Amino acid sequence: MTDSTPEPQIVNIRDRQQQLIRQRRQRFRRSAWRTLVTLGFTIGLSWAVCQPEWQIRSSHQVTLTGNQQIDSRTLEHLMAIQFPTSLIRFKPQALIAKLKANAHLNEVVVSRKLFPPKVKVVVHELPPVAITACEGCVLVLNRDQSDSLTLGPANVWLLDRRGVVLPVDSYPKLKKAQQLPALTLSSYLQPVPQVTRQPKQANPVLSSAKWVTINPQKQKDWQQMYALIEASPVTIQHLRWADANQLVLQTQLGNIRLGPYSPKFKRQLQALDELRTLSKSVDPQQIVYIDLENPENPVLELRNSSQTQSKPEP
Repeated sequence: MTDSTPEPQIVNIRDRQQQLIRQRRQRFRRSAWRTLVTLGFTIGLSWAVCQPEWQIRSSHQVTLTGNQQIDSRTLEHLMAIQFPTSLIRFKPQALIAKLKANAHLNEVVVSRKLFPPKVKVVVHELPPVAITACEGCVLVLNRDQSDSLTLGPANVWLLDRRGVVLPVDSYPKLKKAQQLPALTLSSYLQPVPQVTRQPKQANPVLSSAKWVTINPQKQKDWQQMYALIEASPVTIQHLRWADANQLVLQTQLGNIRLGPYSPKFKRQLQALDELRTLSKSVDPQQIVYIDLENPENPVLELRNSSQTQSKPEP
């Protein structure tokens, strides 16, 4: 038999095959070049990262500005920058998040400079608004993470409106001038659970300290609570928060029992404001406590009385 395929068609098929082969070779060359360029860039970047010219090797290459009240040593401790560290691997956003979460700061700006290698940190402070006592306590931050830190030991701690806590020694100027916040609260810090306690320390001061942390739910409640306290015309001197089922406020009228913290807190403060004229009909010295768990029906416990009574009519 003879091949019946026309010769021009055979030529076209061969040309097409050769074209496909050339295209495959071109794609292979481009892919090889991309691989070589990527590999070269990676090797070059790795080499550059290891060069001392692109590293910060000491705290002298970190500039901290903007802190008027908070001690710089506290912020440097919270930054926890490991030396030496590459400026290319350095993560400004992680540092910003760490400082805002653990210090009284509402804004942090971090910038890097390659020549000469330097990191600049600019902070804007939040004022402390309350005091809490915790005798000989060490505060554990980020305890469930690999970059956990500790603050203290200290006996007096300061809170900002977000519920972030710093030892009073972090504010040397305020401490020396005795300009600490007037509002106090107790039992804000809670013991670290036994299963996650820190190992025994060689430092005898730390080994005998009480390890504490911040309860996330209490911190969230405090943020809402303080915003309402700040807006209220009633002066609150102290919050007792030892019992989750009984929040107690100390005011000029004495102790105010509110029950557990709840969305009723705003209405309870309004009811407390309405009771400010109570001293005209009842001697404040005779009031043991006022129960505002039901703000629509305040109940007074009086001294030398065998029973409670509802709020007297004005």
